[in-house]
Amino acid sequence: MEYQNKNYNTRVEDVQFDPDHNRDEQNVLVASAVVDDTEKLKRSITWLDAFWVSSGVPALVLFSIGAIAATVGNPSWFVWTISIIIGFLQSFVYAEIAGLFPNKSGGASIYGAIAWVRYGKMLAPISVWCNWFAWSPVLAIGTGLSAGYILSMFDSNALVNTWQFKILSLNFIKTDLSLRINSTFIIGALLMLVVFAIQHRGILSAARVQMIFAISSLLPLIILGITPLVIGNVHSKHFIPFAPLLRDATNNVTTGSWDRAGMTLFTGGMFIAAWSTYGFETAVCYTSEFKNPGSDTFKAILSSGLLCLFVFTLIPITFQGTLGLKGMLDPDIYKGMGVAKAMAEMIGA
Repeated sequence: MEYQNKNYNTRVEDVQFDPDHNRDEQNVLVASAVVDDTEKLKRSITWLDAFWVSSGVPALVLFSIGAIAATVGNPSWFVWTISIIIGFLQSFVYAEIAGLFPNKSGGASIYGAIAWVRYGKMLAPISVWCNWFAWSPVLAIGTGLSAGYILSMFDSNALVNTWQFKILSLNFIKTDLSLRINSTFIIGALLMLVVFAIQHRGILSAARVQMIFAISSLLPLIILGITPLVIGNVHSKHFIPFAPLLRDATNNVTTGSWDRAGMTLFTGGMFIAAWSTYGFETAVCYTSEFKNPGSDTFKAILSSGLLCLFVFTLIPITFQGTLGLKGMLDPDIYKGMGVAKAMAEMIGA
């Protein structure tokens, strides 16, 4: 006989019972279940491990702090504050969604794919690819800046800083722009390979190594944020006038106003800041590897969000209060390569 509904046509037939045949099928099913179980991710980490993995996100403030100051001007510190508040609030949305899929790893990229797959099978992988494509520059920028910090220990005229092998001239895009191999490229590539080797050993091992890296980088960053406040190097005059910057016909910086152009610059700064401030959503990328995903997911995203809220608010205020807008617009700060030197000067080192 047949039963019909809107999705399936079901036929039920009478068959003869064969105990030997049934026993064989049961054995096959048991063996299949065992094989599937061995392919699942191991639940070996806690919320604290995920916190350490995402604790590298606060350092992203150093990547764009000069660019946002050059875009917005004196209100740049406020851009960072508003952006991280938005990021912190939306982290609760990530935690809620992660709770719906406790067996899935991948974070926002996977949640986006789940939402899109109902509209088209190709949209889901495209959504995942776009998410991680947007994250890929972090690897190049992060290792490039790290290489720059290492090379800053040598004299600017030293061979290690001046050597380069030019592959292709790109003057048609910008004057003196070229595709080249230099010390920054080599050191950055080596750093990336080291990070890959650490990650390849598994999330638990990577989290333990990241804890060491995080402590060694977060402590100086927090000291940098607090010390100028304590020793009185943060000056209120560096925050006024509270208005977007404006560039005249000769590209000189003047004070703008909160008109349409000023609001456009402000929202543009918000867009740049979001690339850094929203990054701690990586804390929910490992949901299916938490020992207790029900509670670990929320704890991981909340603790990571609070850390980022503190750093992304404190560091821009300290930088601007110490250096002023003129110091923030220094080309070395804008490029990122002079940030380490500025940090040392800010604490009197």
